[in-house]
Amino acid sequence: MIRVFKIVLPILILALGFGAYQLLASMREPPQRVSRSYDGPLVEAVAAPLQQVQVVVEGQGTVRPDAQIDLVPQVSGIVVWKDADFKPGGTFTKGGLLFRIDPRDYELVVQQAEVQVAQARYQLDLAREEAAIAEEEWQRLHAEEAPTDLVLRKPQLRAAEASLQGAEARLAEARLRLDRTKVHAPFAGRVRTARVDVGQHLNAGQSIAQLYSIEKAEIVVPVPDEDLGWFTLPLPIDVAEASTANAGTIYDLNAEGGSRAFAFSREGASAEISGAFAGRRHQWNGRVVRTEGELDPQSRMVRLVVEVEAPYGGIADGIPPLTVGMFVEVAIAGRMVDGVRVLPRVALRQGDRVWTVGRDGVLSIRPVQVVRSLEDEVLAYIDMPPEERIIVSQLSGVTDGMQVRLADGNAGGQL
Repeated sequence: MIRVFKIVLPILILALGFGAYQLLASMREPPQRVSRSYDGPLVEAVAAPLQQVQVVVEGQGTVRPDAQIDLVPQVSGIVVWKDADFKPGGTFTKGGLLFRIDPRDYELVVQQAEVQVAQARYQLDLAREEAAIAEEEWQRLHAEEAPTDLVLRKPQLRAAEASLQGAEARLAEARLRLDRTKVHAPFAGRVRTARVDVGQHLNAGQSIAQLYSIEKAEIVVPVPDEDLGWFTLPLPIDVAEASTANAGTIYDLNAEGGSRAFAFSREGASAEISGAFAGRRHQWNGRVVRTEGELDPQSRMVRLVVEVEAPYGGIADGIPPLTVGMFVEVAIAGRMVDGVRVLPRVALRQGDRVWTVGRDGVLSIRPVQVVRSLEDEVLAYIDMPPEERIIVSQLSGVTDGMQVRLADGNAGGQL
């Protein structure tokens, strides 16, 4: 009996459970069907309004002096004095005395030349008196005959004049050599190297120091050839006011800007130089003054020369000097471009096209005229309604007129 009960009880439990399930299933209402429309893939879009943008041509370069010389004494001698700042890194002003060579030998030569001049003047005065006496005697003895130059002692007079001129020239030379015992700075600058000390004997023509100017500084900036069309170049040659053949291409703009393909002016475009000094970024103002002699045939780069006036002039105002050898970044001010749109580079599609989306959420494929490509942006002309946005998302299988949804939650007609 117990054995039968153990077999029947599980079967009875399963039957009761199945009956309860059927009862509950019969009481359940069927789920309601909800139809959902597909609004397209989710995209991110940005506004690209019409703008007036000034093109900036960027480059990099190293600061160099506009003038650098090897200092060479023109006379020999022993150095008897030198300026305390005449050493590597020292500064000097234009016309400042750098060092002096012992002048005593040259002073003696000047004295000797002065004596020779005095003697030559005496001989000239004597020759003049003798010529006057000879003419007077001839007039008294031979009044009716014309005297010869030899009788009037004119050759002797010319020889005395020539001797005086030679003596004066030697005196001027001696004074010039004496003056060259004092070596002055040809410009305001700094000492790069110096090998001069008091007591040292210098030979004429011996290079003893390297000096460079701090009146101006230059930065050589290589830029691509195609970038020359974006800013004003300085005139490489003098162009007549009424030029005929090249009137449409080479002209005197005298101001930055303009709508032509390229422009020359009496002055080149302005530039902003930035660099790090003492751990901080600083800026200086410069100007494009010329291009170097030729275009690099391999890289197709043009080497622009940007000049900075008084690179040490702002120290009193807390502006650090633009030091020679500093690596700097240069931004050259270009012309203004009207009616252009600024796009992220990721928005530009293959074949110079963009995808736009309007208020209705419909994607449109539009052609683009690229004006200038930058590192992260593109300047371009796009014919599109003002309410449309530029899609920056990456999609596959894009077709003109497909439906999309905006990532900011605006779908369809909600822009």
